[in-house]
Amino acid sequence: MAKNDGLEQRFGRKLAYVRKCKKISQMKLAEIVDMNFNYIGQIERGEANVTIHTMHILADALDVEMKELFDFTF
Repeated sequence: MAKNDGLEQRFGRKLAYVRKCKKISQMKLAEIVDMNFNYIGQIERGEANVTIHTMHILADALDVEMKELFDFTF
């Protein structure tokens, strides 16, 4: 992972990594959190500037602590 990538890109890659480890599709995650699956894709590609509230919702849906989504050493 490139250190000069923006926070959005790093967060998005980590979100995708955790989601895939839990064997949850973007569509299923979107359904769980009541968001559009296109938005989940935008977050994972680092194209969306996500609020703390949304990060919390995503972490809860993936059953991880929010801080885990900011551990970019994976």
